[in-house]
Amino acid sequence: MKRIFSFSENPILFILQMLPSLLPGIEKAVTVFHIAESSGIKSEQILKDNGEYVQESILVSDNPSVFNRLRTEKSPYSWLRKEDLPFEIKPKERVQLEIFNELSNNILLIRIPNAFDAQNDLFLIYFNHDLSNFGTIHPDKILSTDNKTIIGHFLRNSILALIQNHQNDKDLFATLNENTRSMIRERNLLKDELELTKKKYQEGVIRLCNSYLVDLSKNNKITYRFSDEALQKIRDYTGDIGNLRSITTQAARYAETMNLEGTTDTVLISDFHIVLDEKKDPRYKESLPQAVGEVPVKYNKAFLLLDKLENAALHVKAKNKLLTGANIGNEFPTPVSPPAITDALKKHRQKILYLFHEYPGRWGIIRNEFRPVQNILNTKPFNEQLSA
Repeated sequence: MKRIFSFSENPILFILQMLPSLLPGIEKAVTVFHIAESSGIKSEQILKDNGEYVQESILVSDNPSVFNRLRTEKSPYSWLRKEDLPFEIKPKERVQLEIFNELSNNILLIRIPNAFDAQNDLFLIYFNHDLSNFGTIHPDKILSTDNKTIIGHFLRNSILALIQNHQNDKDLFATLNENTRSMIRERNLLKDELELTKKKYQEGVIRLCNSYLVDLSKNNKITYRFSDEALQKIRDYTGDIGNLRSITTQAARYAETMNLEGTTDTVLISDFHIVLDEKKDPRYKESLPQAVGEVPVKYNKAFLLLDKLENAALHVKAKNKLLTGANIGNEFPTPVSPPAITDALKKHRQKILYLFHEYPGRWGIIRNEFRPVQNILNTKPFNEQLSA
């Protein structure tokens, strides 16, 4: 069965479907109500069929003026007999079958104000003569006048409360729905603004790289130009914008080097000439060995320091940068300053000299190319320092 909100359908029909729950055992209930969409009158009924309630549309075949009278009367409710009903309602495809032919029922007519045409919608509810519709009561307990007054008053107020609650839920849902639509509109607007900002940023990156090419062209007396693929690669760059000058310079050199014929003054830079270093090398998932087991514990810190310096030096060389203290310090997981590197080397100087002696095959880059380490080795003859 398709699940829908109760307030998504006509409130009169919603109440009609609720009546068997409010009044267990009723044989039948009929409603006649105004349809705002067609400015007409419609009628539906529910009736008991083999213990189950069935809902169906019925045809109203009487003079409309009769219904107008019933719908315009001021009395909030009335108790009627079949003989009191001056009209006949015929079910679809059941010609001559009157719905008001159950002489044993008392009929409660409840009028509910209709906001669309300033008249009333009608509920006709078929009761037993006794109070059995209200629980296990002896059939000799008939519906008295006082009972009917209480029932009419109570049922009409209950229906009004249900309709009001139905409308409140509908209004609340409409508000929530509008809020949701507003959030979606705001999200889409922010998405569009973000996309526009992204495009402006990308074009700014292109202009910046082109300005670097202009500078290179002036200095080298060669015209450099990016291919469409190269421009797209630069446009998608998400790394540090401060690296773009060196990236552009390296790409220009690479393209110029591969222009083996040298037959033109214009060098076209393709996408494969551009090496984007936007992803930092996982700096210290250490590529160099960690301290080995046989190293004495007191040398571990010095050992790890040398490993970190060597690993950082590898990254610096891979980027074609100078092995300066600043460049190496920037490759540490947490960047350190050149003075901090120098202080650490001085602090562990004797242990470093020992480790260089014990592991001559390790740390080749910093031994031979990193000046702060070379200064330690060159201060005194190595053996003299080692024996100190």
